[in-house]
Amino acid sequence: METPPRKSRKLSSENVQGISSPIRIPASPMMKTLGFGSGVKVYRLDRSPRRGQIRSPWAVKRITQDALEKKDLVFNKRILHEAEILRKLKHPNIVGFCGLVTSAEGLNTLVLEICGSSLGSMLDDRHEEDLGPLPAEYTIKVITDVARALDFLHTEARVLHGDIKSFNVLINGEFENCKLCDFGVALPLDEHGQVHLHKDGSPLYEGTDLWSAPEVIKHSKILDSKADIFSFGLVIYETLALVPPHTLEMDCGDNKENLTDSDLIEDLSDFTESSLLLPYGMRPALPVAFQVSEEHDSIVAMFFLCTNTSLEDRPDARTILQSFEKGAIKPTVHD
Repeated sequence: METPPRKSRKLSSENVQGISSPIRIPASPMMKTLGFGSGVKVYRLDRSPRRGQIRSPWAVKRITQDALEKKDLVFNKRILHEAEILRKLKHPNIVGFCGLVTSAEGLNTLVLEICGSSLGSMLDDRHEEDLGPLPAEYTIKVITDVARALDFLHTEARVLHGDIKSFNVLINGEFENCKLCDFGVALPLDEHGQVHLHKDGSPLYEGTDLWSAPEVIKHSKILDSKADIFSFGLVIYETLALVPPHTLEMDCGDNKENLTDSDLIEDLSDFTESSLLLPYGMRPALPVAFQVSEEHDSIVAMFFLCTNTSLEDRPDARTILQSFEKGAIKPTVHD
């Protein structure tokens, strides 16, 4: 990606919150890649000291070169959308907005506070090393921090995140603080706490199918904050199973490790598109040999509560938070 002309990289007072001076965004190859998603990449931007004071680095989010070459600018619009939402959100468990840079060509670069690794990446590593479920104390920290963020979003900011998953939860240090990120497909909630979806305009729900609630998969025209809660329940599942939801159901059997690549391809070819989508929007099964300590009992109970099919049977974010603060969770499951 070419570096925009110097004058196009300035941050104006109209589109920047919290930055009073212009900043320069280097070309993408000049920065370290922190992560990536559909059509976007996140880079580390190290800032030079000011008046002898060391300044913390920033995270920079921009459209990928591949998406740019394909002129797939929907991701560029999402960056702008995310900036418009994040600039209004100030919460210790939501990634901080630092600024938005728009080039003369109209390409957007979102500048954010830098955080640690994503929960998804950490769980991937635990799975690779066969370390077992995330320790209960860490999972409870994730649950309470994310629940605080969701309570703020749903009740004060009136925002549906729309893409809750482990890769959108950032972990600082040894789980000292957990933050929600990636608000590119977030939707506004009306005065009734709902969002009305439309096929031929906005808003449209564009979250990730693997983590989507049943009402999303069924294309319900009205959603509320409980769609985020179901997805949050699947994040809790990930801390236990160490794999994304529904991937166990699509395994090729107990002897998968003994199959060749051609065997796996042949088995997968037997699935139709509809059968692959079948598990989505359902509560995934825990691993067959699933065993956890008693400390995980409340976590397992919350997973079941959040993934109830009925919206009325799912707790809201504040109830989740209060349940763990009081240390009493009743595992009421209705389906």
